[in-house]
Amino acid sequence: MRRLTSILLLLVAFAALGGAAWLNPRLTAQRAEQHLVPVAPTESMPPLLAFTTVTFGGFRGIVADLLWLRATDLQERGQYFELVQIADWITKLEPRFTTVWAFQSWNMAYNISVLLSEPVERWRWVRQGIGLLRDSGLQYNPGSAGLYHELAWLFFHKLGQDADQAHFYYKQAWADEMTALFGGPQPDFARLLAAPQTTSELMRLPAAATCVAGLRALDFDPFAGVWLLVSNRPPAVAKLLDDSPGARALLDFIRVQQLREIYKLDPAEMQRVDAAYGPLDWRLPDAHAIYWAAQGKPFAKGFDAVKLDRMIFQSLADAFKQGRLMRNAEEELFVLTPNLDLLPRVNTFYIQAVREHPDNESIRTAHANFLQEAISTLYLFHRNQEAAARLAELSERYPATVATNNLELFVTANLTANADALAPAEATAQIEGMAYQSAFWLIAGDGERAAGLDQLARRIWQRYMDKRNDPQYRERTGLPPYEELRRQAFARARSSAQSDAARARLDAALK
Repeated sequence: MRRLTSILLLLVAFAALGGAAWLNPRLTAQRAEQHLVPVAPTESMPPLLAFTTVTFGGFRGIVADLLWLRATDLQERGQYFELVQIADWITKLEPRFTTVWAFQSWNMAYNISVLLSEPVERWRWVRQGIGLLRDSGLQYNPGSAGLYHELAWLFFHKLGQDADQAHFYYKQAWADEMTALFGGPQPDFARLLAAPQTTSELMRLPAAATCVAGLRALDFDPFAGVWLLVSNRPPAVAKLLDDSPGARALLDFIRVQQLREIYKLDPAEMQRVDAAYGPLDWRLPDAHAIYWAAQGKPFAKGFDAVKLDRMIFQSLADAFKQGRLMRNAEEELFVLTPNLDLLPRVNTFYIQAVREHPDNESIRTAHANFLQEAISTLYLFHRNQEAAARLAELSERYPATVATNNLELFVTANLTANADALAPAEATAQIEGMAYQSAFWLIAGDGERAAGLDQLARRIWQRYMDKRNDPQYRERTGLPPYEELRRQAFARARSSAQSDAARARLDAALK
């Protein structure tokens, strides 16, 4: 009897093992689909990372803990450069320890970069911080909502805001890369999505194959990738590309490869994000902050979901305030002004976020603050009907924030309160808006009102700049020259003027 029981137990055990073996591939695939296991233990790992993973085995955590204690000590002593090596070792030992990826990225982008005086050197470390999260951290932790938020934050804050002395350099350097990559201010999504996906697919196009052969005959590697970002191509290469009917397919192919391999951007996802939240200017950091936050949303729960939603509406609000890039390389002009067309999308997302997080008071406060700023901005650009509609919405949703329903009184109170304490983007929008109002009244024939608004705009500009006596503070948070803001405002007004006489009046005012 005892022998029969043992045999039955062995048969049950073998059946259980067989069932586990049969279920394991399915369970593994499902876990991978749900990003519960980021990657197979050594799959796609560099040789050194795979070696340490296998060699140390279960002791990796103990070694990583000891290194983490050393890193904490270096952090307290401000030895940031040494921290880079320690943190790199920890990531090799524990690639799924998301905290160390975020820590190392922050250390590079914030602690180390500000120790250097030259903007180009600072930018190198900021770029390394971005690349670490984007290229490595998310590679081994693709389901980490926290790492997506950290990456989005670098674009939103380090590049998009003005806390760093070299923030304008970062913005311009990123805009240069994106302009070269997209072949212009924004991506042509239809072309990118229709581009050949592989080299063999490209070479099946006769014109593209001829173009590739011509470049190789010039001893130029057509698939090096980096050449796409070089504006001063050799004359012979530039001529061949200008004359070849296959150059467009080749350029589009390389752009898509660069997007995917260097910047880890998916053109189809970019198009989806742009359709949902845009149109966005992809030369600017806000668009990329929104993109990476949106990529993290499918994996976010609880507070992570709140953080990613907040990142999206903060970036959208910034894009509304400074999402229109006016650039002229010859005049070294790089001015960010409001993108008023984004208002409906920004407001819709705020409302959606309030609905999805009803217990989060900070989101409602942020929405109320945004509406107040939007009302003043719309009024200054003479979009009075839209401004009145938003004031009515503000009064209905957040009545405690509205002292008067009179549009002009509301805007006047907002504009005169702490004007010199505004962020540069807000001050730029306000001053350019006043200049635009001045242009509008000039067209309407009310020269006195036009002059009064121009005078008010100049005074606010001067007051704002006078508060920035320290040269470094002035460089970091200062505004473009008032005459440039006025010129941009008059250009907007001129484009919407209905008569030659009105356009001539504006031209004369600028002389």
